[in-house]
This record gives sequence, structure tokens and C-alpha cells, in this order.
Amino acid sequence: MHVRPATTADAPRLRDLNEVTFMDTYAAFNTPENLQIHVDSSFNLAQIEYELRQANLLYFVAESDGQLIAFAKLVPNHAAVGLDNQKVVEIERFYVLPAFHGQQVAQRLMALCCDWASKEAFDTIWLGVWEYNPRAFRFYQKLGFQHFGKHIFMLGLDAQNDLLMKKEL
Repeated sequence: MHVRPATTADAPRLRDLNEVTFMDTYAAFNTPENLQIHVDSSFNLAQIEYELRQANLLYFVAESDGQLIAFAKLVPNHAAVGLDNQKVVEIERFYVLPAFHGQQVAQRLMALCCDWASKEAFDTIWLGVWEYNPRAFRFYQKLGFQHFGKHIFMLGLDAQNDLLMKKEL
């Protein structure tokens, strides 16, 4: 497995990986209509290409045998309530294909995110995790993230609660 920054050449595969991992995580708990609204607006190819060209966004991808198997999307200087006056970076998306769960892919990808954030002199790295995703919540806790609040995440037309977690760097 190799973990690296994504490039614009990764856009089609990254778009597919965004959709597959998101649907796998949330399809059983949400309506097809709300999922489709979110996928259409957030994971279309033009949107992913646009994001990959932005200086203020960064994607890291994990590859195995030429296949993208995981990714993280980082948004520097995007603070949540409770992190005011700190230099922060948000992990806006963090997903691993289910076939690679339990193989240390997520740990290696998170280590790269934290190492990058430390080198860039960020104070805190943070993320939101859906309140009904206890597996992810426990994973982030094991990596040293602490719960510090919540915010609303709009999934299509459905307002959902994300638990906010942070890790001091």
C-alpha cells in the first residue's frame, strides 16, 4: 500500500471512491433520495476536479495494486465552534473501502494526515463523525481524538448530528 497526495489525474477514481464509500457507510440508514442529492452535489466529477485544483484543500489517497482504496480530504483553517483562535485543519472526509478494514489502512492514512498537519504548524486537527457511527467514533478515540461538540450535517434534505472530535498536535 502506498499513501500519497492526490492529483487531478486521480479525479475520476476519487469521485468513484467518494461515492462508493459514502453509500456503503450511509445507505442502510438514509433515504435513497437524500443520499442521491448529496452524491450529486458533492461527488460529481466536476466538483472533485475543482477541489483537487484548490490550494486550500488537500486530498490524500491510499493505493494498493493501482486501486484507490482510501482517502482523506483536509480543509486547512476551517474551524468549528470551540476551536476559535487556533490554527486548525479539518478532516472533512475520511473513508476506507470495507474490503480493507482491519488492515491498518486507516491508521496509516490518519498518520499521514497528522504528520502533514504538524509539519504545517497546525495546532489541532478535527473532524465530524455521524452520531450513529460508533465504530468510527471508537476508531478516532483510539487515535487520540477527543469529543468536543457537535454540529449539523445536511444529508440531502435531512439535518443530522455530527459529533465533533479533535486532536491536539
